[in-house]
Amino acid sequence: MDKILILDYGSQYTQLIGRRVRELGVYSEILPGEAALDAKTLQDCSGIILSGSPYSAYEEGAPAPHESLYASALPMLGICYGIQRMMLDSGGTVERLPEREYGRKPVSLLEKGLANPLFSGVGREFSSWMSHGDSILKVASGWKILAESEGGIPAALAHETMPRWGVQFHPEVSHCEFGTKILENFVIGICRAGQGWSMKAYLERETEKLRERAGASPVLLLISGGVDSTVAGAFLLKALDPGQVYLLYIDTGLMRAAESEEVMKNLASLGARHLHKVDAEAEFL
Repeated sequence: MDKILILDYGSQYTQLIGRRVRELGVYSEILPGEAALDAKTLQDCSGIILSGSPYSAYEEGAPAPHESLYASALPMLGICYGIQRMMLDSGGTVERLPEREYGRKPVSLLEKGLANPLFSGVGREFSSWMSHGDSILKVASGWKILAESEGGIPAALAHETMPRWGVQFHPEVSHCEFGTKILENFVIGICRAGQGWSMKAYLERETEKLRERAGASPVLLLISGGVDSTVAGAFLLKALDPGQVYLLYIDTGLMRAAESEEVMKNLASLGARHLHKVDAEAEFL
Protein backbone atom coordinates (compact mmCIF):
# COMPACT_ATOMS: atom_id res chain seq x y z
CA MET A 1 0.00 0.00 0.00
CA ASP A 2 1.34 3.44 -0.95
CA LYS A 3 2.06 5.78 1.94
CA ILE A 4 3.08 9.35 2.66
CA LEU A 5 5.69 9.83 5.37
CA ILE A 6 5.25 12.84 7.66
CA LEU A 7 8.32 14.01 9.55
CA ASP A 8 7.23 15.59 12.82
CA TYR A 9 9.21 18.56 14.17
CA GLY A 10 6.79 19.29 17.00
CA SER A 11 3.99 21.10 15.21
CA GLN A 12 0.57 21.29 16.80
CA TYR A 13 -0.81 20.43 13.36
CA THR A 14 1.20 17.26 12.61
CA GLN A 15 -1.65 14.88 13.42
CA LEU A 16 -3.93 17.05 11.31
CA ILE A 17 -1.59 16.68 8.33
CA GLY A 18 -1.84 12.90 8.70
CA ARG A 19 -5.60 13.11 8.89
CA ARG A 20 -5.84 15.24 5.74
CA VAL A 21 -3.70 12.72 3.83
CA ARG A 22 -5.88 9.82 5.00
CA GLU A 23 -9.00 11.77 4.00
CA LEU A 24 -7.58 11.65 0.48
CA GLY A 25 -7.61 7.84 0.71
CA VAL A 26 -3.85 7.54 1.21
CA TYR A 27 -2.12 5.92 4.17
CA SER A 28 0.07 8.27 6.22
CA GLU A 29 2.77 7.46 8.74
CA ILE A 30 4.28 9.95 11.21
CA LEU A 31 7.93 9.68 12.23
CA PRO A 32 10.19 11.87 14.39
CA GLY A 33 11.67 14.65 12.28
CA GLU A 34 15.24 13.44 12.83
CA ALA A 35 14.53 9.80 11.93
CA ALA A 36 16.90 8.02 9.56
CA LEU A 37 15.12 7.04 6.36
CA ASP A 38 16.43 3.59 5.43
CA ALA A 39 15.17 1.32 2.69
CA LYS A 40 12.68 -0.42 5.00
CA THR A 41 11.21 2.90 6.18
CA LEU A 42 10.88 4.15 2.62
CA GLN A 43 9.27 0.95 1.35
CA ASP A 44 6.03 1.81 -0.49
CA CYS A 45 6.63 5.50 0.28
CA SER A 46 5.35 7.87 -2.42
CA GLY A 47 6.37 11.17 -0.85
CA ILE A 48 7.48 12.99 2.30
CA ILE A 49 5.96 15.95 4.16
CA LEU A 50 8.00 17.97 6.67
CA SER A 51 5.82 19.48 9.41
CA GLY A 52 5.95 22.84 11.13
CA SER A 53 7.61 23.38 14.51
CA PRO A 54 7.63 25.71 17.52
CA TYR A 55 11.39 26.10 16.94
CA SER A 56 13.22 28.56 14.73
CA ALA A 57 15.24 26.72 12.09
CA TYR A 58 18.37 28.75 12.85
CA GLU A 59 18.37 28.40 16.64
CA GLU A 60 20.77 26.08 18.43
CA GLY A 61 19.23 22.71 19.17
CA ALA A 62 16.46 23.05 16.60
CA PRO A 63 15.45 19.66 15.17
CA ALA A 64 17.02 18.88 11.81
CA PRO A 65 16.34 16.14 9.24
CA HIS A 66 18.66 13.18 9.05
CA GLU A 67 21.06 13.42 6.12
CA SER A 68 19.26 10.47 4.53
CA LEU A 69 16.29 12.74 3.79
CA TYR A 70 18.17 14.78 1.23
CA ALA A 71 19.65 11.64 -0.32
CA SER A 72 16.12 10.59 -1.28
CA ALA A 73 14.69 11.34 -4.71
CA LEU A 74 11.11 11.17 -3.42
CA PRO A 75 8.87 14.24 -3.73
CA MET A 76 8.99 16.43 -0.62
CA LEU A 77 6.74 19.15 0.73
CA GLY A 78 7.94 21.36 3.57
CA ILE A 79 5.24 23.14 5.58
CA CYS A 80 6.20 26.29 7.53
CA TYR A 81 9.26 25.19 9.56
CA GLY A 82 9.63 22.34 7.07
CA ILE A 83 10.42 24.63 4.14
CA GLN A 84 12.51 26.93 6.32
CA ARG A 85 14.58 23.92 7.38
CA MET A 86 14.96 22.74 3.79
CA MET A 87 15.94 26.24 2.71
CA LEU A 88 18.52 26.64 5.49
CA ASP A 89 20.01 23.22 4.72
CA SER A 90 20.26 24.20 1.05
CA GLY A 91 22.26 27.37 1.74
CA GLY A 92 19.43 29.86 2.10
CA THR A 93 18.83 32.29 4.96
CA VAL A 94 16.01 32.34 7.49
CA GLU A 95 15.52 35.28 9.86
CA ARG A 96 12.99 36.54 12.37
CA LEU A 97 10.25 38.81 11.06
CA PRO A 98 9.73 42.24 12.66
CA GLU A 99 6.10 41.15 13.10
CA ARG A 100 4.70 37.61 13.21
CA GLU A 101 2.45 36.43 10.41
CA TYR A 102 -0.49 34.83 12.15
CA GLY A 103 -4.02 33.98 11.13
CA ARG A 104 -5.67 34.49 7.76
CA LYS A 105 -3.28 36.14 5.32
CA PRO A 106 -3.66 36.75 1.56
CA VAL A 107 -1.29 34.87 -0.75
CA SER A 108 -0.65 35.77 -4.39
CA LEU A 109 0.63 33.24 -6.91
CA LEU A 110 3.35 34.43 -9.27
CA GLU A 111 3.36 33.31 -12.91
CA LYS A 112 5.68 30.42 -12.00
CA GLY A 113 3.25 29.40 -9.30
CA LEU A 114 0.25 29.44 -11.60
CA ALA A 115 2.07 27.03 -13.91
CA ASN A 116 3.27 24.75 -11.11
CA PRO A 117 1.44 21.44 -10.48
CA LEU A 118 1.29 22.13 -6.72
CA PHE A 119 -1.19 24.93 -7.43
CA SER A 120 -3.21 23.32 -10.20
CA GLY A 121 -6.83 24.45 -9.83
CA VAL A 122 -5.94 27.10 -7.23
CA GLY A 123 -6.89 30.74 -7.64
CA ARG A 124 -4.27 33.42 -8.34
CA GLU A 125 -5.05 34.94 -4.96
CA PHE A 126 -6.35 33.07 -1.93
CA SER A 127 -6.63 33.32 1.84
CA SER A 128 -4.09 31.20 3.71
CA TRP A 129 -3.48 30.36 7.36
CA MET A 130 -0.14 31.54 8.71
CA SER A 131 1.49 30.81 12.06
CA HIS A 132 5.15 31.79 12.09
CA GLY A 133 7.58 34.44 13.28
CA ASP A 134 10.41 33.69 10.85
CA SER A 135 10.76 34.11 7.11
CA ILE A 136 13.03 33.05 4.28
CA LEU A 137 15.24 36.06 3.62
CA LYS A 138 17.57 34.58 1.01
CA VAL A 139 16.34 31.84 -1.33
CA ALA A 140 18.86 29.04 -1.79
CA SER A 141 20.41 28.39 -5.18
CA GLY A 142 18.24 26.17 -7.38
CA TRP A 143 14.97 27.25 -5.76
CA LYS A 144 12.31 29.58 -7.16
CA ILE A 145 9.52 31.54 -5.49
CA LEU A 146 6.01 30.49 -6.53
CA ALA A 147 3.92 32.73 -4.29
CA GLU A 148 4.21 35.68 -1.95
CA SER A 149 2.29 37.02 1.03
CA GLU A 150 1.96 40.68 1.97
CA GLY A 151 5.19 42.63 1.70
CA GLY A 152 6.69 40.23 -0.84
CA ILE A 153 7.46 37.54 1.75
CA PRO A 154 8.00 34.12 0.09
CA ALA A 155 4.91 31.99 0.72
CA ALA A 156 5.63 29.05 -1.58
CA LEU A 157 8.74 27.74 -3.32
CA ALA A 158 9.86 24.89 -5.53
CA HIS A 159 13.21 23.46 -6.52
CA GLU A 160 14.03 23.90 -10.19
CA THR A 161 15.38 20.39 -10.82
CA MET A 162 14.39 18.21 -7.85
CA PRO A 163 10.84 17.26 -6.77
CA ARG A 164 10.83 19.52 -3.71
CA TRP A 165 8.24 22.10 -2.70
CA GLY A 166 7.51 24.23 0.32
CA VAL A 167 4.75 26.47 1.63
CA GLN A 168 5.04 28.98 4.46
CA PHE A 169 1.34 28.63 5.29
CA HIS A 170 -0.61 25.65 6.65
CA PRO A 171 -2.72 23.94 3.96
CA GLU A 172 -3.82 21.28 6.48
CA VAL A 173 -5.83 23.83 8.49
CA SER A 174 -9.47 24.24 7.45
CA HIS A 175 -9.15 28.05 7.49
CA CYS A 176 -6.75 27.85 4.51
CA GLU A 177 -8.57 28.38 1.23
CA PHE A 178 -7.64 25.69 -1.33
CA GLY A 179 -5.65 23.91 1.42
CA THR A 180 -7.14 20.49 0.68
CA LYS A 181 -6.63 21.04 -3.05
CA ILE A 182 -2.95 21.90 -2.54
CA LEU A 183 -2.40 18.76 -0.46
CA GLU A 184 -4.29 16.71 -3.05
CA ASN A 185 -2.10 18.14 -5.79
CA PHE A 186 0.99 17.05 -3.89
CA VAL A 187 -0.17 13.65 -2.62
CA ILE A 188 -2.17 12.47 -5.63
CA GLY A 189 -0.92 14.62 -8.50
CA ILE A 190 2.80 14.88 -7.76
CA CYS A 191 3.49 11.80 -5.60
CA ARG A 192 1.06 9.61 -7.57
CA ALA A 193 0.07 7.87 -4.34
CA GLY A 194 -2.60 5.21 -4.74
CA GLN A 195 -5.88 5.94 -2.97
CA GLY A 196 -6.35 2.45 -1.57
CA TRP A 197 -6.42 3.29 2.14
CA SER A 198 -9.49 2.95 4.32
CA MET A 199 -9.99 2.26 8.01
CA LYS A 200 -11.36 -1.18 7.14
CA ALA A 201 -8.30 -2.03 5.04
CA TYR A 202 -6.01 -0.65 7.75
CA LEU A 203 -7.64 -2.82 10.45
CA GLU A 204 -7.39 -5.90 8.25
CA ARG A 205 -3.71 -5.29 7.62
CA GLU A 206 -2.89 -4.59 11.29
CA THR A 207 -4.87 -7.64 12.39
CA GLU A 208 -2.87 -9.83 10.04
CA LYS A 209 0.41 -8.35 11.29
CA LEU A 210 -0.60 -8.82 14.93
CA ARG A 211 -1.63 -12.44 14.44
CA GLU A 212 1.62 -13.19 12.62
CA ARG A 213 3.70 -11.59 15.38
CA ALA A 214 1.82 -13.05 18.37
CA GLY A 215 1.20 -16.53 17.04
CA ALA A 216 -0.17 -18.65 19.91
CA SER A 217 1.88 -16.85 22.58
CA PRO A 218 0.20 -15.11 25.51
CA VAL A 219 -0.05 -11.33 25.14
CA LEU A 220 0.04 -8.97 28.13
CA LEU A 221 -1.38 -5.45 28.01
CA LEU A 222 -1.15 -2.93 30.84
CA ILE A 223 -4.44 -1.08 30.69
CA SER A 224 -5.54 2.13 32.38
CA GLY A 225 -9.18 2.28 31.34
CA GLY A 226 -8.54 5.35 29.21
CA VAL A 227 -9.43 5.60 25.54
CA ASP A 228 -6.05 4.59 24.10
CA SER A 229 -5.41 1.48 26.18
CA THR A 230 -9.06 0.39 26.07
CA VAL A 231 -9.08 0.57 22.27
CA ALA A 232 -5.81 -1.38 22.24
CA GLY A 233 -7.34 -4.02 24.50
CA ALA A 234 -10.48 -4.28 22.37
CA PHE A 235 -8.31 -4.69 19.28
CA LEU A 236 -6.28 -7.49 20.89
CA LEU A 237 -9.41 -9.33 21.97
CA LYS A 238 -10.93 -9.06 18.50
CA ALA A 239 -7.80 -9.93 16.54
CA LEU A 240 -6.55 -12.77 18.74
CA ASP A 241 -8.01 -15.64 20.72
CA PRO A 242 -9.30 -13.94 23.92
CA GLY A 243 -7.81 -16.84 25.83
CA GLN A 244 -4.27 -15.66 25.03
CA VAL A 245 -4.88 -12.02 25.98
CA TYR A 246 -4.08 -10.89 29.52
CA LEU A 247 -5.23 -7.44 30.66
CA LEU A 248 -3.59 -5.97 33.75
CA TYR A 249 -5.20 -2.98 35.45
CA ILE A 250 -3.33 -1.18 38.24
CA ASP A 251 -5.50 0.76 40.67
CA THR A 252 -3.30 3.64 41.86
CA GLY A 253 -5.95 5.10 44.13
CA LEU A 254 -5.97 8.26 42.05
CA MET A 255 -9.14 7.46 40.15
CA ARG A 256 -12.49 9.07 40.95
CA ALA A 257 -14.92 7.33 43.30
CA ALA A 258 -16.09 3.96 41.89
CA GLU A 259 -14.19 4.61 38.64
CA SER A 260 -11.96 1.54 38.99
CA GLU A 261 -15.03 -0.68 39.32
CA GLU A 262 -16.46 0.93 36.17
CA VAL A 263 -13.20 0.32 34.31
CA MET A 264 -13.23 -3.38 35.27
CA LYS A 265 -16.86 -3.68 34.21
CA ASN A 266 -16.17 -2.09 30.83
CA LEU A 267 -13.15 -4.30 30.20
CA ALA A 268 -15.11 -7.43 31.11
CA SER A 269 -17.82 -6.43 28.63
CA LEU A 270 -15.20 -6.57 25.86
CA GLY A 271 -14.95 -10.32 26.35
CA ALA A 272 -11.74 -10.44 28.38
CA ARG A 273 -11.15 -13.86 29.95
CA HIS A 274 -7.99 -12.91 31.81
CA LEU A 275 -8.59 -9.60 33.53
CA HIS A 276 -6.49 -8.81 36.58
CA LYS A 277 -6.58 -5.88 38.97
CA VAL A 278 -3.68 -4.89 41.22
CA ASP A 279 -4.43 -2.66 44.20
CA ALA A 280 -1.37 -0.38 44.38
CA GLU A 281 -2.92 2.53 46.28
CA ALA A 282 -0.43 2.24 49.15
CA GLU A 283 2.48 2.63 46.75
CA PHE A 284 1.13 5.72 45.04
CA LEU A 285 -0.45 7.63 47.93
